[in-house]
Amino acid sequence: MSHFKPDVSVVIVSWNTKDLLRSCLKTVFEQTKEVLLEVFVVDNNSPDNSAGMVAEEFPQVKLIANPDNKGFAAANNQALEVCTGKYILLLNPDTEIVDGAIDKLAAYYKAHEAKKLGVLVCKLLNDDGSLQKSVNKFYNFWRSFLDNRFMYNVLSQFSASTRMLTSHWEHDESRAIDWAYGAVMFYSREVHDKVGVLDARFFIYAEEMDYFMRVSKAGFTNWFIPDVRIIHYGKSSSRQRRGAMFIQNYKSFYLFLKKHYSFLDLIAYRLRAQIYLFLWYFKFSLGSSEEDKLQKEVYWQTIRWHFSKDSFSN
Repeated sequence: MSHFKPDVSVVIVSWNTKDLLRSCLKTVFEQTKEVLLEVFVVDNNSPDNSAGMVAEEFPQVKLIANPDNKGFAAANNQALEVCTGKYILLLNPDTEIVDGAIDKLAAYYKAHEAKKLGVLVCKLLNDDGSLQKSVNKFYNFWRSFLDNRFMYNVLSQFSASTRMLTSHWEHDESRAIDWAYGAVMFYSREVHDKVGVLDARFFIYAEEMDYFMRVSKAGFTNWFIPDVRIIHYGKSSSRQRRGAMFIQNYKSFYLFLKKHYSFLDLIAYRLRAQIYLFLWYFKFSLGSSEEDKLQKEVYWQTIRWHFSKDSFSN
């Protein structure tokens, strides 16, 4: 009988990102020296034989090979329901661990347990080493008018400080946060036991926002630390189905609003989104490049979806 007790359970959901997944797993094992790992890969029936690569090259990984694409949240839950680590790390397959990041995340969490930490996140880097801004505030109708690139440029003319605008914060200090993009989510068994697994109704997108919200409502504090860095290539699966994923982004966010906000908030956001979509559709209609044509089609698909029964069916 095995008495192996992992410190950290790493859960990676993959779909059609075999080469990136290989690099991710390689760095997970090479860069982790101080904590014991159990690593799960849940593959959503990747056509590029990602599951076969994992089975052949990483026999130490606990592989769950789905016969179909169950979606991101549901696939994570398959591993979350059986993992045994004291801590849990949800990790995207298009990431690379550098400078012992998993060791550092575990050490920080252990040293600050008195803070009643919720989800711990770190600095994400693009592949060229530049900052990938990932921390956000929970949705607020009026804040959303300020916390955007246009208002940042306006406000910067009047004040040297735009620190209140989270989307333009330089991610240079430790602080409590509302939520962050789910490429890296590190949390404790205590959080898992109290909050539970991801909401499987989110096929992809907004599932991390929902989880951060639930963690916050449960009395924990989500936290960002800048001294731990992980490379994130970004949207490697979703860009393969551009129009469908653009629609899915809206669909998931509307589900999030229905769960945590009022009906008035939902309607107000939908109206604003439709205006936004029409404006961008006409902008790309004026262009003649192949990219303009592609973007025009994506926005037209999304506009049509907004006026279909499916857009109200979450």
